[in-house]
Amino acid sequence: MAQEDTRLIVTFENHSVVNEAKTRDAGRPVFDDMEVCRIRMGGDRLQAPVFPAWAEAPGGMENDEGYVVPCTYAEKYAEQYKRFKEGKQQTKDGTPIDFLPFLTPAKVKELKAVHIYTAEALADLDGQPLKTLGQGGRDWKNQARAYLDNAKGSAVATKLALENEELRRLLDEARKEHSPAAAQATERVQENLGYDSAPSEFDSWEDELLKEHIKEKTGKAPRGNPSHETLVKMADELAGEA
Repeated sequence: MAQEDTRLIVTFENHSVVNEAKTRDAGRPVFDDMEVCRIRMGGDRLQAPVFPAWAEAPGGMENDEGYVVPCTYAEKYAEQYKRFKEGKQQTKDGTPIDFLPFLTPAKVKELKAVHIYTAEALADLDGQPLKTLGQGGRDWKNQARAYLDNAKGSAVATKLALENEELRRLLDEARKEHSPAAAQATERVQENLGYDSAPSEFDSWEDELLKEHIKEKTGKAPRGNPSHETLVKMADELAGEA
């Protein structure tokens, strides 16, 4: 999905409009509530156009397949519209400028007065909206960008640290599993299952050669048609008796 311009402040509200037909019938002004979308641009205190929430929004929106499709303002800015319908504050996503350590409380109020509410919006400010901030505006922009870049770097470092900690935990578990006690327990389990933990020297021998070897050691050939594993076990037992 395309990323929304960080400088946009989109809110929804109810706007009273005259219902002409009901006004004529009642002989007095009758109003209806209309859901509208108000769009402000960070750095511009004058422009705040209002559009019906269910009017078609210019530019459409990308669907899950990446295609641009027509949509209404309510659909294009679905998260803000959802907050409006739930009666919640329609906040701007991002880091509030209140958290920027280089801004004084007075500067924070000054920026909010021109609809700049997040560090992202301040960092992306350019052109005429940036000029409206006056002297020091570009310094604030650059410091906001540095703050976000540093925060991103810290997040990456934190993620790597957590991944390294997880690797250390897995290595510790592996060491415990391969400790002498664990090896002895594994050997006991293998013995109970009927096979030794170490490979046999007879594993690579052909069955006929194993049968001749057993006949030579015992004076008689194995009965029936024993499996390779059985022949190996018999040869191992004879080797252990030697």
